[in-house]
Amino acid sequence: MHLLLCIADHFEPKRDGVSPAVARARVDRWIHDFPRLFGAFRDSDCRPPRHTFFYPIDEYEPAHVEALASLCRAGFGEVEVHLHHEGDTADQLREQLLWFKEQLSARHGLLPRRRESGDRAYGFIHGNWALDNSRPDGRCCGVNNELDILRETGCYADFTLPSAPSPTQTRKINSIYYATDDPRRPKSHDAGIDVGAGPAPPTL
Repeated sequence: MHLLLCIADHFEPKRDGVSPAVARARVDRWIHDFPRLFGAFRDSDCRPPRHTFFYPIDEYEPAHVEALASLCRAGFGEVEVHLHHEGDTADQLREQLLWFKEQLSARHGLLPRRRESGDRAYGFIHGNWALDNSRPDGRCCGVNNELDILRETGCYADFTLPSAPSPTQTRKINSIYYATDDPRRPKSHDAGIDVGAGPAPPTL
């Protein structure tokens, strides 16, 4: 039996407009305290607990990410992609995701490769929960075909949900599922096919 616990951390050291010194102190606390507190624990594969840091593109600080990368190289974590955005076009979104993917992989040695192609892959969290333009007021995104853009740029899974009681919460809950994008409307991930219940949609 394998027990997997996913902690999808909106890792925002600059949150609440703090000073650069406070933001760096927040990062340093993770770097120093996580190995100290959890380094003695091992799973059945002799690996320590690993924390997943979803780092925001819009708050990118190379020194912060490099510090997290050192923690990852020691076996204690992973860095994935997080984004707050508003009023973007599909092209602007694609450009941001590809740029940040390149920074994480080429500059910091992060992100895994797909076995079949060798391409870099990433997990994703949408800031403000507005995945696929899912807020009723259209704020905090703007891209109805966001799911397609994520897929095209190498996203292997989205970890935004749950978001209740926000109206961005989908009707489908407690599921790992495939969502097929409809570029004509927002919130295409409101429904989908459970993984394992049938073949993946042909758009994947």
